[in-house]
Amino acid sequence: MGGTDTTVGMSLNDVARMMRRDFDRRAREQGLSRARWQVLWQLSRRQGVHQAALAEVMDLAPISLTRQLDQLEAEGLVERRPDPSDRRRRLLFLTEQARPALERLKTLAEQTRARAFAGLESSDIDMLIRILAAMRANLCDRPDQGD
Repeated sequence: MGGTDTTVGMSLNDVARMMRRDFDRRAREQGLSRARWQVLWQLSRRQGVHQAALAEVMDLAPISLTRQLDQLEAEGLVERRPDPSDRRRRLLFLTEQARPALERLKTLAEQTRARAFAGLESSDIDMLIRILAAMRANLCDRPDQGD
């Protein structure tokens, strides 16, 4: 390993933080807070998940997620349905009303990626994606944590 290996983690963290800030700024301009867009985005990838599992994936306290879900449900963006296998649980689904917000999120993500990848060759971007996927797999304790 070369002399710069100690900065890899810090560089990854810096880039992730900067991309998140860029995206947050764009989202705020559209009226979407980080808490809102993260719930919508994660739920779009995990339709039918129960609240405790979503809180775990998002690394949130369940009560914090409950408040967000209550607000999103009141706005008609999220629906809680009974879990047929466990009467105590409710499964979470996005409604059709959430689709425009998700489309905006996708557009904002594309804009942030375009800014971050400006000046890079597509082959470099592909290699970066492969390297990050391998690093994630190396560090993943459970198969479902790869997201």
